[in-house]
Amino acid sequence: MKREISKVVEKETFFLCPNCGQRKHDFEDLLRYYREKVLNIEKSYIEKVKKDVESASEIERKDIERKHWNISFEYVLRSGKHIRSTLIILSTKAFGGEESKALLTAAAMEYCENWILVHDDIEDNSLVRRGDKTLHRKYGVELAINAGDFLHVMMWKILMDNRSNLGEELTFKLMEKFYKILLRTTLGQTAELLFMKKDLKEIKEEDFYYIADGKTGLYSIGGPLSLGAIISGREDQINLLKEFGKYLGRAFQIIDDVLDVTSDFRGLKERGNDIYEGKRTLLLIHLVNNCNGEEFEKVREILSKPREKKSKEEVEYIISLMNKYGSVSYARKRAEEFTKKALEVLERIDFVEEQYKEELRLAVDFILNRDH
Repeated sequence: MKREISKVVEKETFFLCPNCGQRKHDFEDLLRYYREKVLNIEKSYIEKVKKDVESASEIERKDIERKHWNISFEYVLRSGKHIRSTLIILSTKAFGGEESKALLTAAAMEYCENWILVHDDIEDNSLVRRGDKTLHRKYGVELAINAGDFLHVMMWKILMDNRSNLGEELTFKLMEKFYKILLRTTLGQTAELLFMKKDLKEIKEEDFYYIADGKTGLYSIGGPLSLGAIISGREDQINLLKEFGKYLGRAFQIIDDVLDVTSDFRGLKERGNDIYEGKRTLLLIHLVNNCNGEEFEKVREILSKPREKKSKEEVEYIISLMNKYGSVSYARKRAEEFTKKALEVLERIDFVEEQYKEELRLAVDFILNRDH
C-alpha cells in the first residue's frame, strides 16, 4: 500500500539540508533538524520560568518545587515528532520570512501540544505516551491536570515573549490566531467525547470529519501553516492553507487510526488503543455499516465496556472484523482521495520558491506512509 499512496506525490521531493547542503529525501531528516532547534528553546524555559515564580511565603519547600518542575516538564523532555512546529517554520520561510522569527512560536506550539496531550490522556484514560506511562498513570489525575495547566500557562508566556522579536502588533495577531485554533480544537474534542456516548448506529462518516477537521486539519496542519503565514505577512494565503490543512488533516487522522490497528508505533503505543478507548474512527464506522447483526451486537457489547474491562482478545476480534470487511482498505482509499485534494490545493499556494512545495510534498508522503 505504501507504493500506491506514494503515487499521489508525483513530483520529486527533496530539501537542501541546512547542515550539509546536500539534497535529502526524507521528511524525518527535516523533522529532526528543526526538532533540535525548537527543543533547545523549550528546554531553555525550564530554568527561565523557575526564576519568574513570585515568592508568596518566606517558607521554602525545595522538595515540592523540585517535584512540581519534574512532573510539569516531563512531556516536554520526552518530546514528540515536532510536526506542527516544523510546519510553522517551513511556512514562515516559504512565504519569505526569517526562520529566527518563527522559533518562539514553534516552541509555544509544542508546549500547546503537550498540555493538550496531558488532558487528552486523562479524558481517554490512555496508558502510554511517548514510550512511558501517561502522566496521570504515573503521578495521579490531580497532579497531571495541574501539570497540563502549567504547560498551558507556558504556551502563553512563550507567545508573549515574541514581543521582543516581532513587536506588539504581530505578537497579538499570533495570539489571536492561537485562540481561534484552540477554540475549534476544543470544540472538536467536545464532539468526539459526545459521539463516544452515542449509539454506534447513529455515528456517520461526516461526524468523523467534523472532529478531524478541528482536531487535526486545523490544529495540526492548517493552523501551524497559517501561523507561519502571519509571521511572514502573508495572511492572504490563510484560506488556502486552511483548505490544504482540512484535506491533509483528514488523511493524517485516517492514517493515524489505520496505524492504531496495524502498528505498535515502534513500541510507543499499544495496538488497538482506539478500540480500548472507544473512539469512533472511520474504520469503526465502516465496520458497523457492513458487518452482520450478530457481529454488530458483539462489537457494541465490547465497545460499551470501560477500558480496563476489555480483553486483548476482544480488541483483536474487532480488528479481525475490520480486516474481514475491508474497513482498513476503505480507510486507506479515503486517505488517498483526501491527499489528492490537498495536493491540488498546494499547487495554488503562492510560495516564494518551488522548493517549499517540494518540502510539503515530503510532509504529505511522510504523513501517509509513516509507521509511527
